[in-house]
Amino acid sequence: MILYFARHAESLANTRRIISNRDLPHPLTANGRDQAQKLAETLANEGINAIYTSPVPRACETAGILAESLSLPIEVSDGLREFDAGVLEGRSDLLAWMRFSSLWNGWFYRRQFDRRIKGGENYREASCRFTGFAERLVSSLAETGARVLCITHGGVLRVGLPGLISNMNFETIREKPIHYTTIIKVSLENGSWYCRGWDEIELNSE
Repeated sequence: MILYFARHAESLANTRRIISNRDLPHPLTANGRDQAQKLAETLANEGINAIYTSPVPRACETAGILAESLSLPIEVSDGLREFDAGVLEGRSDLLAWMRFSSLWNGWFYRRQFDRRIKGGENYREASCRFTGFAERLVSSLAETGARVLCITHGGVLRVGLPGLISNMNFETIREKPIHYTTIIKVSLENGSWYCRGWDEIELNSE
C-alpha cells in the first residue's frame, strides 16, 4: 500500500497571509489552479486508485482538479485537515502571526507538545488525528495494495509524519521543505510506514 501525501495548491489565504485552517472560503489562485493541474499530470502514471482530501476549501478545490483529471471520486477526511489555530482563525495581523509563530516554535524547537492557541489543537491532538487516518486506511485498504492520494496541509504533515514513518526522525521532517503540491510518498512495508520519496527525490531503505 502506498500513500501519496500532497500539500494543496496556492490559495488566496496563502497570498493574503490569512490564517485559514477551518472552513473560510479562500479559493485557489490562478497560479494555484495551474499547480494542481501540473500535480495531476505528475501523478497520471502512478496508478492512483483513491483520493482523500482535507475538508478545508483550498484542499478540496485542489482535490477536485485532480479528481477530474484522474477520473476518480473524492472522499473527505477530517484526519487530513490543517491543525486548528483556534481564535487566530481568519486573522492576518502581525500580532496573530506572532502568536502563531510562537506556537510553531514551541512545538518544533522546544517540543512543547501540549501548547495550543485558545480554541485550537495542540500538537498531540493533531498528530493523533493524522495517524488515526492512516490506521483506518490500513484496516480498510491494506490488503488491496491501494495507491491513495491524500490532499492535505504543510502544518499537519510536519505534525503527523514523525508519528507515522519509521525512517525519518522529528528533526529531519521539521527541516524538509513542503512547497505547494509537494508530494511525499509513503509505503507500508511489513507493518511499518517508510518514506520513499519527498518532493521528487526518491529515498531508499535505511
